[in-house]
Amino acid sequence: MSSRPRERAPAGSPENDRGLRADARRNREAVLRAAQRAFADEGLGVPLDEIARRAGVGPGTVHRHFPTKEALYLAVSVDQLRRLVAEGDALAAGDDPAALFTLLSRMMASGAENAAVKSALAAAEFDLRSAAPDVAADLTDRVAALLGRAHAAGVVRPDLAVDEVMALVAGAFAAIRHAGAETGRERSAHLAQIILDGLRPRPR
Repeated sequence: MSSRPRERAPAGSPENDRGLRADARRNREAVLRAAQRAFADEGLGVPLDEIARRAGVGPGTVHRHFPTKEALYLAVSVDQLRRLVAEGDALAAGDDPAALFTLLSRMMASGAENAAVKSALAAAEFDLRSAAPDVAADLTDRVAALLGRAHAAGVVRPDLAVDEVMALVAGAFAAIRHAGAETGRERSAHLAQIILDGLRPRPR
C-alpha cells in the first residue's frame, strides 16, 4: 500500500519555523517586525536587503529564512494571526464583558495595516487558512469564547454567531480597501467602528 508523500511546507511557514536556535528565532522575529512596519508604511516594494538593514541583520539571514517575497508575506501574515491569538488569550483572562469588541477592533486594524500583504498573498494563490490552519482556528476559537461572554452579558446581539462575526471582519477589510483607507488609521478605525456598532444589541 502506497502513501502520498507529505508536501513540503513553504519557506517561512509555521512548520519550518520549529526547531530554530534561539539566536535564529530572534533574528527571524526582528526581520518580521521590520518587514511588517516597512510594508505597512511604504508598501510591498521595499527590497529584502533594506528590510535586513532595518532589522539589524545581514541580507543572507533574511534570504535564508525567506528566500522569496511571497514567503515573507506569508510569514508576516501568520505572525499577525499569532499575535491576535495571544491578544485574545489576554482578553479572555480579564473580566471585561465587552472584550470581544476590543479584539475585533484590533483584528480590523491589523487587517487594514496588512491589506497590501494580504492582497499579494491572494494574488500568489496563498490561502492563510490552508497555510496556517491551526493558527486560524485558534483565532476563531478566541473570538467564539469572547462572543459567548458578550452574549451572557447582553452586550452583543443575541442572534450573532461566530461565523457571522468572522465574515463581518473579512467584510470590514474589503470595505476599508474599497474606501482607500488602508493608510489612514483614523478613517479605517471609523469604518471599523461603524461595523462594530452593528453588532451591539438593538435599542428597545
